[in-house]
This record gives sequence, structure tokens and C-alpha cells, in this order.
Amino acid sequence: MSYEIKDKNYEFYINADLSEYAGKWIAIVDGKVVASGDRADIVMREAEKKYPNKEITLAKVPTDDILVL
Repeated sequence: MSYEIKDKNYEFYINADLSEYAGKWIAIVDGKVVASGDRADIVMREAEKKYPNKEITLAKVPTDDILVL
């Protein structure tokens, strides 16, 4: 079975090299990181201020020592 990813922000998140943001929260708009930091609420607020009418994806970038099963 094949699935197509239709969310540009999610597709960016799973395919991009985000190692410089390891352990940080990032806000993604239109397939690019627009804000990052240690606190999700602050990162989201910053992104909403810059892009009030855009869809924002908030994600935590895992560190190398995290194993997701």
C-alpha cells in the first residue's frame, strides 16, 4: 500500500536535516523553519506573530539518543 503526504510542513519535517535544532521546538511554515527554541509556547507565539494567517506546524526535534519505536 502506498501513501502520499499532502502536508508540506510535515513532509519537510520528516525529510529535512534538522540536526542543528536537536532537542529544540521548531515552528514550520510553508516548508521552512520560522522559529525555534526551548519552549513550545514561545516558539508558537513567535511564529504566529510573524505568520498570523498561515498554517503552523509545531514539532520537537529529537536528539540522537532518542529511539522512537
